[in-house]
Amino acid sequence: MPHPFTWVPGDHARHVSEDPVPPPGVEFPPDLTVTALCGREVTSAAGEIAWLWPTCPDCDGRARELVGAPPRTDSADGEQC
Repeated sequence: MPHPFTWVPGDHARHVSEDPVPPPGVEFPPDLTVTALCGREVTSAAGEIAWLWPTCPDCDGRARELVGAPPRTDSADGEQC
């Protein structure tokens, strides 16, 4: 079963949203505004580099709660694993 959310690159981070977005396999549109799980309104960005931005820790924590995954144990602030 797919997750009830989608990762969205925007505002120089990877956020998570439950808003409707294009289906998988369709290029993610730039300039799509969604509400992220961290509570921010995020405007999506396009391109491969955007998907490499750091993950929003608040969105990551909330997404993990939604799927029953344990919290991250690393700092997720750019330190190497």
